[in-house]
Amino acid sequence: MEKAEIAKLLAEIKEEDLQAAELFLLGLQKKAQKENGTYIGAFLAPSGEYRENEFILKIPNTPLIQNSLDIVHGGITATLLDSAMGSLVHHVLPGHLAAVTSEMKINYVAPGIGSELTCTASLIHKGSKTLVTEGRVVRDDGKLMAHCTASFFIIDRPAQ
Repeated sequence: MEKAEIAKLLAEIKEEDLQAAELFLLGLQKKAQKENGTYIGAFLAPSGEYRENEFILKIPNTPLIQNSLDIVHGGITATLLDSAMGSLVHHVLPGHLAAVTSEMKINYVAPGIGSELTCTASLIHKGSKTLVTEGRVVRDDGKLMAHCTASFFIIDRPAQ
């Protein structure tokens, strides 16, 4: 897409779409400022905190992550859970090891509404080849939105 086409598109879109475009561009800007960041991480604008055997990840609920029903898309909820549980796993493993998700089971129990989502990941089992975690996503009104268990396969960390 050429710059003139982008300018024309921006001039013709609705206000709510312009706000989503702004969030998207802010995500690109954040990605450019972080050497090790990912695009999905930049777009979700997460804030994370590790506590003893627990990782808490929060994201704002913006139009960029909502589906056509104006609630958080289930795939975004899955990404939030996977990111929080994966971050926990990487905190508890020694530096020469990494892990990849091998299985996830999610129960969606309430719609994703409100201004912020908080995911708390905890460790259920740490073995020599796998780890098992649990994740819970709550809305800012305190209601449970989703519950998940996941397994991670331990691998050698690839050379950088």
